[in-house]
Amino acid sequence: MADRADLINQLAASMGAGQFAQTKFEGSRFDADTGTFYCEGMAISASVAEEAIKHFQTVKAKCDLNEPASRQMAMIYQCAIEAIKMMQNPKVKEFLANEFGKGNEA
Repeated sequence: MADRADLINQLAASMGAGQFAQTKFEGSRFDADTGTFYCEGMAISASVAEEAIKHFQTVKAKCDLNEPASRQMAMIYQCAIEAIKMMQNPKVKEFLANEFGKGNEA
């Protein structure tokens, strides 16, 4: 018997969702052409990535760099900021497009 998610996706496909309805698990992937990251059933667009950068910058600014635990959190936030920025870099996008091909999993 198919699992619950698969049954729901099959029903959605039969109701006209077409290619947008997954019939089995799809791993995370990055579409370098659009700058969209597909992860856990969500499409994270470039504008959402920009909002994430702003959020991490805001919470990082609240960290007390003189306190070790807070400094550690600031480094974690900075890591997230740099990873998102790297994902938006045109050279990285070009590399991913060439390395994995359009629509392939990363």
